[in-house]
Amino acid sequence: MCGEHFLRTSKPLENRRDTAPVRLMTYNIHRWAGRDQRLDLDRLASVIRDAGADVVGLNEVLHPVTMNGRTYAPLAELADKLDMRYAFGPSGWLDYGPGWQGPVGNALLSRFPLRDVTNTLLPRLPSSKQRSLLGATLAGGAARDLTAFVTHLDHAFEGTRLLQIQGVLKRMAQHGPHFLVGDFNTPGFVGRNTRLLLPPVLRMLAAAGYQDAFHAVGNGSGRTFPSHSPLVRIDFLFLPLRWAHGLRSARALGGDVMHQASDHRPLIVEWAWPQGEALPA
Repeated sequence: MCGEHFLRTSKPLENRRDTAPVRLMTYNIHRWAGRDQRLDLDRLASVIRDAGADVVGLNEVLHPVTMNGRTYAPLAELADKLDMRYAFGPSGWLDYGPGWQGPVGNALLSRFPLRDVTNTLLPRLPSSKQRSLLGATLAGGAARDLTAFVTHLDHAFEGTRLLQIQGVLKRMAQHGPHFLVGDFNTPGFVGRNTRLLLPPVLRMLAAAGYQDAFHAVGNGSGRTFPSHSPLVRIDFLFLPLRWAHGLRSARALGGDVMHQASDHRPLIVEWAWPQGEALPA
């Protein structure tokens, strides 16, 4: 099942790997509602722009939005404000903000062209809400041929999250270079001895050969929720070990705007192609 996507025209692609670093972000935007209950696209745009993000995975995106009897697309407007492309993958149900509603799902914003956009519905238990996995391959720029996946796991039960992450891993199996971002709703601890404390979802990702970017190169606490006084790290970026060697830095962003723009703080990760990676034939 394909998600909606909007692509601008792009310049001819180069035939060699660009080793310049790119900035990858994951951000739960709380159904467009800031902590002040306002839908403020300029504020969200400033968070993303000031971080210098090249590719952004968004969770809790309503698209399109119905408000006061009118329907419009804040996702498209946000992409325009940032001069980015976007893709949206619905999860199959309606969600609500303070005064508006719309289909909920995940989204990608990218400075680079996007291709091969897919949206996969994940396994679920009968009592849980449907979740999805959005994927798209970057078709130009420094991250050409890198595929971005974004998901948002169940908020209530680790058993449901385990079922969902199995679906995520099945979809990404045998895939080329890629990364996975999103709100996993399961805590990632920090510190030297925390591998023994990993929740089952994170243990499953580690066993499948995925590196937690913040655990590898993070600065600060990495805590992302709640935004005004974060207690836990539940927003992640993972890379397969082969490509995790390109990780350079990771941190959760703070500041007054971040505290108000959403109930989560964004995680920003800097990454570049590992030395010696060649373009596919």
